[in-house]
Amino acid sequence: MRPCLARWLLVLYVSIVYPTLVHAQADDLPRHAVIGMQVAPADLSKPEDPAANPTTVKKVFPGGSGEAAGFAEGDILRAIDGVPVITAIGFAHTVAHHIAGDQVQILIVRDAQEITKTVTLKPRPFEASPDASVLYTSVSVDGARRRVIVTRPHAPGRHPAVLIMGGLGCYSLDGEFSRPTEYGPILTALAKQAYVTMRVEKTGEGDSEGPACTDTKATADLEAKGYVAGLRALKSYDFVDPARVFVFAHSLGPLIGAMVLPQESVRGFIAAETIGRSWFEYGLENVRRQSALAGEPLDQVDAEVRAHAECSYHFFAQHESGAEVSKLGEQCKEMIRSYAGVPDTFMHQIGDISLAKQWKQVDIPVLVIYGTSDPATSADESRYLATLINSFHPGRASYSEIEDMGHDFARYASEAAFLNRRADNSPHPYDDEIVTVVLKWLAANSPVS
Repeated sequence: MRPCLARWLLVLYVSIVYPTLVHAQADDLPRHAVIGMQVAPADLSKPEDPAANPTTVKKVFPGGSGEAAGFAEGDILRAIDGVPVITAIGFAHTVAHHIAGDQVQILIVRDAQEITKTVTLKPRPFEASPDASVLYTSVSVDGARRRVIVTRPHAPGRHPAVLIMGGLGCYSLDGEFSRPTEYGPILTALAKQAYVTMRVEKTGEGDSEGPACTDTKATADLEAKGYVAGLRALKSYDFVDPARVFVFAHSLGPLIGAMVLPQESVRGFIAAETIGRSWFEYGLENVRRQSALAGEPLDQVDAEVRAHAECSYHFFAQHESGAEVSKLGEQCKEMIRSYAGVPDTFMHQIGDISLAKQWKQVDIPVLVIYGTSDPATSADESRYLATLINSFHPGRASYSEIEDMGHDFARYASEAAFLNRRADNSPHPYDDEIVTVVLKWLAANSPVS
């Protein structure tokens, strides 16, 4: 499956153990469950398949529900509450939609023997930080409460704030603060520098109410509404300077951000590893770029691009369903699979976005960041976005390029190395330059009011 602007997860962390530092403050939104295990396909270098490459327990965390139920590394997950386990992501979603205290029945295979485990699910641990209080609150979006996670600096007074917008897919950002990858180091650095941070969970993800992220009601418009509500709440806090509220958006996030900004203004916007043209155009170039990087003959690359154009026409221009488009051939099936489980309605709206039309309405400072080892997008896409913004608002957008950084903010020798990361199993350290660039730009654009 070709990488597009989805959030990258090498393996699925169903639970992470956090240090107990400062007790989090939480509202009465019910806490959802975790099982305390790391699960992934048996062979990370191959496509996930319930028969040939099934979802397998990679690690059992101490003190978690999985340990209490007697799971072991290597257990193959076959079914949960009678429903077959098809993917690690699907298993995680099933667990995460339960409330803490629920019981589930999980069928496993161990040493060629089927065993059924009864698991009492524990609540997801709250985050903690030595530099900030962690607040678990919520905002209302179309009558449903959306989980919001805020870090508040210990120092008194009003502080600048950064709202994080993630990329494509159905996942929770709860627990991100403690992760050594992706948004974790950015959140940690912001907290140390006395910035308030906010994450708004997607509909139906984490503790959020509302339709499941995979439901047809989970549109791009609905995701944008969550961020609008989050920004308005952020500006209302007595510890936030409403004149110094920023957005850091990653991957597909800047497209959602372009929908949000005309509705709710901010001081500045950071767009990392994203695109500048329409999703239709991006998809064609993404196929060409990644097929060439994979070493395919260029006549075959041309044929794949042509096939992708037909798939995209039916799906994005004609708004045909993913199921119907998939019938057109394997190339179309692969395109639909690459959208990480979000519904057709979401992607149709993404395809309809005119970034030029949206950014014409918004006159704020913008930083566009691209890492040169990211094959999910390109330097040309990022430069075009900066050019597009500057065509309407001269001098407002700047472009920063980070050598060897991949789509997940880790370091890779090349774009091809990122594409092959699942097969090589070599470590890829986090690229701290992304943190340096972000903090420097924020400081330059957030004078004390």
